Amino acid sequence: MSKVNETLIAFADDILKSAKRHLGGRRIGKNKNYGVATGTLKRSLNYRVRVRGNEIREITFGAKGKAKKYAPFIHFGVNGTRKNQGSPYSYKFENPSRKHRTALKSWIRAKGIKARDEKGRFKKQSADSLAYVLGRAVKRKGIVGLRFYEKAYTAVSKRYTKKLGAAFAEDIAGKFKANLGNITIKN
Repeated sequence: MSKVNETLIAFADDILKSAKRHLGGRRIGKNKNYGVATGTLKRSLNYRVRVRGNEIREITFGAKGKAKKYAPFIHFGVNGTRKNQGSPYSYKFENPSRKHRTALKSWIRAKGIKARDEKGRFKKQSADSLAYVLGRAVKRKGIVGLRFYEKAYTAVSKRYTKKLGAAFAEDIAGKFKANLGNITIKN
């Protein structure tokens, strides 16, 4: 394998690690899931390398499994019915569907969220009604995109510009051959 290919694979590994860091998951106190609900998207991130002959032609980043469906919505965000987030995706209706409420209920349980009254005391409110209220707010305001792959690429690419240049120079130096009259120089 050439030096450029090795460096490109290391580059892709670092982009993937950085994207996972951008998704969150840091621990605060006893809350091990701060920043992420289940971690499914974070665990599903991957990349694929296309090779032709001995050269890498393409590196594709994405998600696998059930997270593949919602990864673009988290990356690019979703426009709300009342607020534009600058996303290619948009909600059509303000009221959350049953599927949306069910997903929010599991998120509410995972995060331990409880409703409070005006004085800051916990209210006796069912998870169904809380999921409805939160779902309606999300659909109105939309979801801000995290752009985790773009942020990861810009953070990592600065470190790899010199490394890729050196690897390319090392690979190409081995292919040069100079003929000067009856003297041949090979590297």
